[in-house]
Amino acid sequence: MLVDPPVQTEEIQGEYLRKHIHKEWCCGIDEFVKLYAYTLANYPIVVHTDIDFMYHQPMDNLYDAMLLPASSTEGQLARSKIELEYPITTRTLPKNIEAFITRDYHQVIPGRKAAFQAGFIALKPNLDIFNEYLEIIRKGNYSEGFSRANGWGGLGYGGVVGSMAMQGLPAYYYDVIRPNTTVELNGCRYNHMGANIHYENVPNFIPKYKDLHGKCRRNIEGCEDCQLTDISNIYNIHFTNCRKPWNCAGRSGTSKGGSEIDPRTTNYEHCMDVIHTWHVMRSNLENYIINITQGNIDGGDDSIKVHEGQAGQYKRDVFMGHCSKDGQDGYLPIAASRQVMRMVVDKLWNH
Repeated sequence: MLVDPPVQTEEIQGEYLRKHIHKEWCCGIDEFVKLYAYTLANYPIVVHTDIDFMYHQPMDNLYDAMLLPASSTEGQLARSKIELEYPITTRTLPKNIEAFITRDYHQVIPGRKAAFQAGFIALKPNLDIFNEYLEIIRKGNYSEGFSRANGWGGLGYGGVVGSMAMQGLPAYYYDVIRPNTTVELNGCRYNHMGANIHYENVPNFIPKYKDLHGKCRRNIEGCEDCQLTDISNIYNIHFTNCRKPWNCAGRSGTSKGGSEIDPRTTNYEHCMDVIHTWHVMRSNLENYIINITQGNIDGGDDSIKVHEGQAGQYKRDVFMGHCSKDGQDGYLPIAASRQVMRMVVDKLWNH
C-alpha cells in the first residue's frame, strides 16, 4: 500500500506540534502512516514492524491469546505462555487483548514515562482506534519540554526520540485514552534491540541524579539485562542499537556517523551474535536460491552469481562472507537477478 500520511501538518491545531513535527526523528508526520495497520479490517490480526526487523521464532501464543476466548482452556494456556515485561502479579491481562506492545526503556530516566517502541506492534484492526488517533493528532495537545508535565496531553509522554510521532503517541493513547486493552511484552524477548536499559550512560543521562545511577530504567528491581539475553529466548530482533546487518558494523566505538557498535548503549559481543543470526538467515535464503536455480533455465547463472555475494573476507565468522570491509560500503547484496528473486518469492509464498 502506498499512502499519504493520514493527517497533514496544516490540520494540526496545537501550535508547538504543528511547527515542530517535521523535525521529529525519523520521519516527522510521515511516520503516522503506521496507523493504517488499524484499517486492515479484512485480517483478524496485523503485525506491523519496521524494515530493520527479523523474525526468529513463531509468535503463535500471542495470536492464540488474542483470538481464543480468555475463559477457554486453549486461551488460558496461550496466555500463560506470554513473556511479559512485568510479572503477572502486578499486571492483569485484559479479557480482550487489542494489541501487544513493547516500550523504549533505554531512553527513559527512571521515574518518567517510557515511550512506545514503534518498530513493532501486533494488533487487532479497528477503525474506531484509527479515527481516535487522528483526532488526537489533529488536536495537537503536545507540550514542549522533557518533564513530568510535557508531551502528549501534558502528561509526560515526550522529550525522547520520536515522542512527537509514533514513539510518544501510542504510549499516551494506550495508557490514558484506552487503558487496560494492551499487553506489554518482555522487550528483551520481543522487539529485541540489545539495548542497555540500566541508567548508566547515554541517552538522556543526567550525572547529577546519582541516586538513580545503575538502576533499571523501567522502575523495578532486577530487570532482565537485554544485553545478555540468550538468542534462543528471542522471538524477533529490531536492529537498532546493534546497527543494521547491512552496515557491516564490526567494531566497537563511538565515532559520530560511523559504523561502530556503541559500547555505552549495548554490548559488542552480544551484538555480534545478534547480527550473525541475520546473516545465517540470509545464507539460508542464498542456499535456497542455489538449489532452485541449478539447472533451471529460468535461473540461468544465478546459482553461480549467488556465491559472489558470499565472497567477502571481513569477519566471516559474523558476516558469513556478506561484507568485504567495515561499514555499509562493504556490504555485498544478494547476487541474483530480479527474475530469480520473483521466482523465489512465488515459490516460498505458495509453499
